[in-house]
Amino acid sequence: MKKLMHFPLLACCVLSVAVLACRDDDSDLGRSLVETSFRNVFVDTCSVDISTILTDSLLTKGDSICQIGYRADTVWGKVASTYYAEYATASFTPDDTHAYTPDSLVLRLMYSGHYWGDTLQAQRVSVYRLRRSITLDNDQDLYNHTSWPKEDAPLFTFEFAPRPGRGEELTVRFPDSMADELLTGLVEENEAFDDQEDFKEYFHGLAFVPEAGGSCITGFLVNDSAMALTLYYSDIGTERVQESVVFKVNTDYAYTGIECDRQGTPLADIADGIENLVHSYDTGHRAYQQGLTGFYNQLEFPYLNALEEEGDIVSVESATLYLYPLRGSYGKESQLPDELRLYITDENNVLEDYVYGSDGVTVQTGNLTTNDMFGRDTYYSFDLTTFVRNNLGTWGTSRQKLLLSMPDEAMATTFDQVIFTNQPGEERQCRLDVQIKIYNKE
Repeated sequence: MKKLMHFPLLACCVLSVAVLACRDDDSDLGRSLVETSFRNVFVDTCSVDISTILTDSLLTKGDSICQIGYRADTVWGKVASTYYAEYATASFTPDDTHAYTPDSLVLRLMYSGHYWGDTLQAQRVSVYRLRRSITLDNDQDLYNHTSWPKEDAPLFTFEFAPRPGRGEELTVRFPDSMADELLTGLVEENEAFDDQEDFKEYFHGLAFVPEAGGSCITGFLVNDSAMALTLYYSDIGTERVQESVVFKVNTDYAYTGIECDRQGTPLADIADGIENLVHSYDTGHRAYQQGLTGFYNQLEFPYLNALEEEGDIVSVESATLYLYPLRGSYGKESQLPDELRLYITDENNVLEDYVYGSDGVTVQTGNLTTNDMFGRDTYYSFDLTTFVRNNLGTWGTSRQKLLLSMPDEAMATTFDQVIFTNQPGEERQCRLDVQIKIYNKE
């Protein structure tokens, strides 16, 4: 699922319910005609049922960010993130009167700013040549669960200390033998360099594989210069001039592949598919969401119709959903999603629409509020007034659900994560605040 629509749509956790009300004075409006009473009632803990779902796949082909590294985590498990890339052939016209000598072959790495883990620890990555060129699966895509065969021994291994927030770049030198191989093919005008189909059969591509036991996964940009291979060479004619040629990533055949081992974690028994969603009361009153591993959430409001029991006629004035990340579950080694999206689905989890703002046009993004000092008042919030109005009084197949996920790009390119707390009785838990107006006949 690079796009949310690729998911079998999303899952849930459950919260408790309590009603506290503050009321206006009874209104005398219309008393001369019919004995009536109007009241405004504020319900501050309308029960939220939120679940955790694991998608079967995330589309990662062609993304502008790749993730490389290894992280062992008590919650999410042991996660290894490998980048597989085909490289595009380069244009080169040799001069028969000149001589050419290779200087170096360099990989350019540019941080995306995303990370998961301890950035103070050195990270080791091995670079392998692929055994065969990358091909697309039956639906012409590549996913986070796709693995590709690589040669038994790496070309080489390099080490670096992640600096994702400093805007720095890394350059990694490849073995000189590979620089010589590529330059020789260009100078001799080997047919393998003539077009992409021939080149990919000659040079299948590379896999950037993290060392198991590492402590961080780091995001890198992928574009015409980032993750590209630059071949520096000397062009010797009447004088010696250093030149370069760039082999860019062919993003049509490049993707991030993920391997996970969740044994011994709270998520160990969650199987993929929305039919296997797990409610928060079965996971310690917590719900889980993480990019690239494919966890997301479903929300329902099972006791919404209890509001109708407050009076003869009940109208919804406003409704706000609050979602609280578990305190201490984010910080120096993990990043909360900057944005979240709510999607409306029918009883069969078929996507119907986004949840929009009050203007009916702008898609809501969770309005993340943070408290860096104490972390107590960090939360996401959504205006659900229209959704609650549309679903008040509905039952069974007529009742809509909500799916909660990061935007498509963040879900497919980052390990941003959030653990929602849903502990009954706690002040800061997932809740729906509803203000209603009640009309009673006397």
